[in-house]
Amino acid sequence: MASAKPTYHRENLKEELLAAAVIYIAEHGHQDLSVRKLSQIVGVSPGAPYHHFPDRRSLLIAVALQGYEQLVGSAMADAGLHLDGPDILYNVCSSFLRFARDNRRMMELMYDSELARPALEPAILAAQQRGYQMFRNAVKLAGPALPADSVSACVATIWSAMFGYALMRYRDMIHAEEEIGEKGLDAAADAVVRQAIRLATG
Repeated sequence: MASAKPTYHRENLKEELLAAAVIYIAEHGHQDLSVRKLSQIVGVSPGAPYHHFPDRRSLLIAVALQGYEQLVGSAMADAGLHLDGPDILYNVCSSFLRFARDNRRMMELMYDSELARPALEPAILAAQQRGYQMFRNAVKLAGPALPADSVSACVATIWSAMFGYALMRYRDMIHAEEEIGEKGLDAAADAVVRQAIRLATG
């Protein structure tokens, strides 16, 4: 049976393109994804995606923003407002590391791609700032006795530990049993989260 001829118009084409791009990046990374390649994957005419994404960069920005929405949404859900402050922070940190573990190539796009060089894309910066504010609030809840001038340092300390660990893990630079003394990456991540929170908040 012959495949359908590509068309210029399709309902919900933008959503189809984004969904296909997310799947492609999860499987292959973002490096060689183009708007034209995406049109072939979805099965539309080469010009159709340009009505929604004028160029490759606009496509990658839209995909990365979906990643940030998923990341922040998961962290907020895991925060659990009924929990004590330290548990909220622990859950937020753990949620970030789970996202990084399960979405390695999306993490590369969000934090380590052309969208961050030579300067952060404004839309990406805004998404990161929303996440940062949520994280900062979690730190303040975990350490209510922290002096006001110490909060930023605590945030930077814990975030550096989380992001650094996530980066080294998706680059296969962490060996849980050798460097951390824990069996398995999940146990190692748990140990890193608890130690970072303990050291930063006292």
